[in-house]
Amino acid sequence: MNWGFAATAFGASAVEFVEAAVIVVAAAAMASWGPALWGSLAAAGVLAAVTAILGETLLHLVPLGLLRGIIGALLLLFGVKWLAKATYRIGIAYKPHHGLKEMGGAKVAFAAAFNGVLLEGAEVVFIILALGATGRALGSAIVGAAVALVLVATATGAARRLLNNVPEIALKYAVGIMLTSFGTLWLGEAVGVPWWGSDASVIWLALGNLVVSGAIALFLRRGQSVPSQSTATGVQA
Repeated sequence: MNWGFAATAFGASAVEFVEAAVIVVAAAAMASWGPALWGSLAAAGVLAAVTAILGETLLHLVPLGLLRGIIGALLLLFGVKWLAKATYRIGIAYKPHHGLKEMGGAKVAFAAAFNGVLLEGAEVVFIILALGATGRALGSAIVGAAVALVLVATATGAARRLLNNVPEIALKYAVGIMLTSFGTLWLGEAVGVPWWGSDASVIWLALGNLVVSGAIALFLRRGQSVPSQSTATGVQA
């Protein structure tokens, strides 16, 4: 066992697994955990099959930048749609107990989870294969990545229970922000945008989306209050 390569694989893979977990949790919020988990398993199966067939040839054949761009564009489309609808409903004082299931469904949740896990999983595969090719430590790299996967999966399971106590409207709003932010990040990386902080830039992208959407929701809510005040004045007159 080469502990240095195992630790390197663990650290690098953990980052990718956390990003994948965020997408899976977001996908689960669209409908339920079933489609999100099936999408994740389908992506894992595709990666396992392709890796088993091509092996280290993947490092030279698969244009990871193109894959990142395509998946980023898809997640951006999902995210903008969800964020726009959730922002609108918050702005017009939407009642949380009505539910937001009409905003998405099992197919969208499956697709979002599949795309997210496929991209982040592909990056983990590249990390493992690269470490194995350069240091002849493929087994150590696999062990490090496997440990990272178990830890992140355990944390995601705990998050699943916590999400049951989050109001649905807030959850859908957060989903829109996350998908939009990750989609923007990955699409930008594919076209060569020099993001400040690399993958960590998703944090300030999310903050930017939060500020803009929050301002729009506030504007909509104020617009709702103006007619009601004028109507009340007319009644009193």
